[in-house]
Amino acid sequence: MRLNLLKHSAIACVFAFGISTAAFAQTTTGDEAKKAGHEAKEAGKAAGEAGEHAGKAAAKGAKKTGQVTEDAAKETANGTKKAAKATKKAVTPDTTSATCKDGTVQTGKTKTTACDDHGGVRD
Repeated sequence: MRLNLLKHSAIACVFAFGISTAAFAQTTTGDEAKKAGHEAKEAGKAAGEAGEHAGKAAAKGAKKTGQVTEDAAKETANGTKKAAKATKKAVTPDTTSATCKDGTVQTGKTKTTACDDHGGVRD
């Protein structure tokens, strides 16, 4: 009888210890899963913030590039205007000649000023 009692007690202890270990294992696994979920959430937030910063940096870079492009276009336009003026001045003489109403050919900066004292420009 004592032997049976001892066997039954041992079996009861094994079951009791085994059940509490399983319950402890489930609790530990659940806690670890919660921690893993929390860490994944934090990692997602960090990735989102990194993406936001990268987007802002790209926007700033694009803005600077746009400004440089605009400045270069203005400089090109100014250079083109200066070149056009220089070409016009080189091609156009300082004086012009005109046939005046009195039949003479006179020179001046313009045809009108060339023939001022000669009755104007002949048509």
